[in-house]
Amino acid sequence: MKTTVTPILLTFLLIVTACGTSSNKESEAGKVSYELTQLEDKIFMLDDETSVDGIQAQYVVVDGVGYYTFLNRPNRHIYFYNYKTGEIAHKIKLDDDGPNAILYPYYFFEYWVQDFDNIFINTMQFYYRINKEGEVLKRILVSQNFSFNQTRLSLDASTTFKDDKLYSSHTSLVTAEGDTSWLRVIYDFEKGEAEKYYLDERIILPDFEEKAEKIREMAKSGGISSLSFQFAGDNQNLYATSQISDSLFYFENRELKNTYFVSDPEIRSTDLEGFFTLSIVTKSENSISIGPNPNQPPHFVGNLYTSPDKQMIYRVLVHGTKPRINPETDKEEPKVFGASLIVFDTKTKQSGSINLPKELIDQVVLTSAFVTEEGIHFPLKEANSESEKTYKVFKVSQF
Repeated sequence: MKTTVTPILLTFLLIVTACGTSSNKESEAGKVSYELTQLEDKIFMLDDETSVDGIQAQYVVVDGVGYYTFLNRPNRHIYFYNYKTGEIAHKIKLDDDGPNAILYPYYFFEYWVQDFDNIFINTMQFYYRINKEGEVLKRILVSQNFSFNQTRLSLDASTTFKDDKLYSSHTSLVTAEGDTSWLRVIYDFEKGEAEKYYLDERIILPDFEEKAEKIREMAKSGGISSLSFQFAGDNQNLYATSQISDSLFYFENRELKNTYFVSDPEIRSTDLEGFFTLSIVTKSENSISIGPNPNQPPHFVGNLYTSPDKQMIYRVLVHGTKPRINPETDKEEPKVFGASLIVFDTKTKQSGSINLPKELIDQVVLTSAFVTEEGIHFPLKEANSESEKTYKVFKVSQF
């Protein structure tokens, strides 16, 4: 089934920028119109051990084969489905004891797949390199105890593994006064140590000092708001941004080359002051909790979603929310009624924006997408069946 959603047009703006500086001039150079085409839903049949809720999937290509993959926490397996056939191709068992034990005491778990002999896992306490048999090839203790000041790797679509070194994102929740917040790291996995840190956060966030001071104050009470940064590309050609930045910063061999406007030209994302209103910190005598503000300023959600060939980059700008009562918690939370899909072509350097239909926004989870050769996939909020995981699939093409 193929349905063209009309009249939805993408207007692409080619932005010409100066090289090697963060104060680049941006100018509109041309417009291109696109249509958003809804393809047939993609459905994956789940086994009896997998719950339809809580799946955070990604798409990886290994030896020319595309796989739909996710962690099943209850049964401690990483699943790999052949994307085309929809059949389970591999299940990696994660032992909880013995020589191949993989521990995630803080619940946190992320993984990145180079191939089936090099699967990297980050649990905040440990870094692991495993193979598809679940054998732990390398285990690195990062920290015995959790701390806001702890720095760690962050595995994402821009991660690269070469010559026993991981080129990856680097995260620090709280930056000590006077320190530099480095967003990238070259990590020697064989030695278990960082070889080099690079990409000063100040390049992407000029108000870094103000943000760092505010978060240090919040950390004293036990609760913080963490500004997220997103990356696409690889170790040689890297694109970087933040959840409140309308720009993509392009680095070539770790040197800033260009800055591109990649947002909705009619709706700019919020500033740092607005970022701190996205969450509400509630304190009681014995506890502290952080929840979303029901009324949120425009900001980007999710990751930079990239096509397998890394040519196309997608991001989602949420620019309309209103309060709703969650019937399960009886608390107010934001209901999104306005959002735009932003697309950037790394070859042509053209970016464009499309307002997503309200019906689609109501149907899907905007923060958990992935991209295949067919297009961008958004999971349904409400499952049609407990044994099926369903995705709405859209292709963006010029008309």
